[in-house]
Formats: sequence, C-alpha cells, structure tokens
Amino acid sequence: MKPTPILLLYGLDENTLPVDAEVTRHSIQRAEETLRSCGWTVESREVKDDLPAALAAFPPEEWLVFNLCEGSPSQPFYYAHAARELELRGYAYTGSASAALHETQFKPLMKRALEAQNVPTPRWAAAEGPDDLFFDCFPAIVKPAAEHCSFGITRDSVVVSLEAARQQVAAISRQYAGGAIIEEFLDSDEYGISLWGNGNDLEVFGISVIRYDAFPDPRDRVCTFDAKWLPETDAYKKTMPTCPAPLTPAMQTQLESLAKRAHDACGGRDCSRIDVRLQQGRPMVLDVNINCAVSENSGFVDTARIFGWSYSAVLERLAMMALKRMTPRQPVLAAPLAQHHASRA
Repeated sequence: MKPTPILLLYGLDENTLPVDAEVTRHSIQRAEETLRSCGWTVESREVKDDLPAALAAFPPEEWLVFNLCEGSPSQPFYYAHAARELELRGYAYTGSASAALHETQFKPLMKRALEAQNVPTPRWAAAEGPDDLFFDCFPAIVKPAAEHCSFGITRDSVVVSLEAARQQVAAISRQYAGGAIIEEFLDSDEYGISLWGNGNDLEVFGISVIRYDAFPDPRDRVCTFDAKWLPETDAYKKTMPTCPAPLTPAMQTQLESLAKRAHDACGGRDCSRIDVRLQQGRPMVLDVNINCAVSENSGFVDTARIFGWSYSAVLERLAMMALKRMTPRQPVLAAPLAQHHASRA
C-alpha cells in the first residue's frame, strides 16, 4: 500500500450538460480504479457549490489531491479557484498553481506572458466588442478571449477583413463573456507538444500533428469545436492527429525548445500541452494549456501511451511529482485571483 492517500477532486453543477456529467464521472471512476490497482488508497469528492465542505474530511497533512476540476470562473469548482483553496489550506496537489491557471484561462494574459519572455506567438489584439477592434493583419482568426476547449471556434472564425472580424467579435460577444481575441491565421499543420516534469526534469515526451490537407478552404483548416469534440463530423474525421509527428531532427529540436519556453513563461507545473503552427517555417505558439486533461482517453494520455507510458504510469508519475511538494506546513496566504468576467453567457 502506498504511504499517502489520494483525493480525486472534481466539479459538476446544474449547468453541466448530462452527457458531460456522465463522461466526467466515468473518467473519475476509471482514475480511481486505476490508482487503487497500483496500491494507492483513493477517495473522490464531487464539488457543486461548497469546495471547503468537500475537503473537510481530508486533512492536508495526510492527503494528496488530484485537482481534476474544470469549469469557468463563475463556478465554485473552477480549476483555479480549486487550486487557490488548496493553497490556502496547505494541500499538495497535482498541476499548476492557481495564479498561472487563472492567467492562462484568459488568452490576452497568456499572450502577454509569452511576449514578456520573447516566446514567438502570432500578432494579436483583444476587444471587448466590435467597436473596440483594430487589426490590420489578415487573414486572421477570431476567438473568445476567455474560453478553452475550442468553444466559439467555427469555420466562420477565419476572417479576411476588419469588417468580417468585427462581425465575428459581435457574434462571440452575444454568446460568451470576456471579449474576443484576434490573431494572425497561420495556415499550416498544427503541432501538439506534450510535456511533463519540473525544473531541470522538464521534458517533452511526445509531439503530434494535425494535417489539414483534406480541406481546400482555409476556413476549414482550423481546430474547431466540431473537430475536437464531435466524432460524427467531417471536421473531426479528417483531422485525426498523427503521433509521433514526422519531423526532421532540427524541427523536433525547435519544437521541443519552444514548448519548454512557453510552459515556463506561463508558469506551468507538472504537465502541459502546447499548440504550435508555423509562420513561413518558423514555429509560433498558439496556446498553452497548463490544465490539460489527464483522463484515460485524453490527448495527453494517448500521446504518453504511444511513447510507452500506461495510463496507470501517467497517473502515478503525476502523483509522485505532487508528492514532492507535500511537507508538514501551515495553511499559507495565496494571492487573490484577478477579477475577469469570463463565464459563458
């Protein structure tokens, strides 16, 4: 039996779609079964609106927490809120710290973090509404500024004029809070780079690539919501990732170095996935996901499996990384999260 018990912390509420709730509960059950099969003592707790109550029976000096919360900033179990609560109460937990999680939720803050460390990323601008948008580099892509998982990204997101861009910003503003972000559209293959570790042990363990050759129209050469989540669509069927990506040694070195720099610039810890496209052959960071899913069928775990890591080995490695941060301590004061209006309307 492993010496430290593990708490799997996750969140659902009345706004969670039934299919999403079913998938989440199944993923938690599989993680629980897998860790128990490896000798860990495991409990799970579902958070609805009272995060402290979910933690009450699990003393921080005894329990290691897997922060498997998702959600948006308006929800009590939003992953950065959960991390901050864990910090305040002195828990060791998996994944990145609350401030980094919160900042990478908001794409303009993520972009500024990359630029501050000279990490190349496409030109961009943020806008609260269509009248605030000024941009002169087309074609471009318009996205919600405070969403992940490709929410709000469709073939209409790719625009070729300021007028079309403003129309898309208006459409986003009607559905999502938090404004919009526009950036240069790089019409290239898209690389997903998976990393884990900390400090000198940070390593890239796999790179996948999505090719868009099946689509002659550039508006379809995007990782839309359909392409990511709806298996019955052409967008999904024709953009399956290839892993490992066929790369020259030089390009692999470039991508690995860039991904590590992006991970560090955004305060990543334990694991992340970095999205990259090419601008005239030069790798540019599109997105930094330091809260990447680690469910059994997630892209991160699928990549690890291809490179020889079983699902149980992935979970155990993440647990051991977090366990290194578990020391006897008193609850600490965590900085308050910055206020941003980013819940889905």
